Amino acid sequence: EAIYEFEVQDMPVTVAVDSTGTSVHNTGPKEWAAKIESLKNIPVTVA
Repeated sequence: EAIYEFEVQDMPVTVAVDSTGTSVHNTGPKEWAAKIESLKNIPVTVA
């Protein structure tokens, strides 16, 4: 992974990409949505 910083007209932007150029801003939310979805089958009891 690498973090690159670009300056865009008075607004610094940080973009995180892996070694193939894939942005973690795209893959991260999808990965966590799948993890959260898999937790829906865990039983919860109220004490």
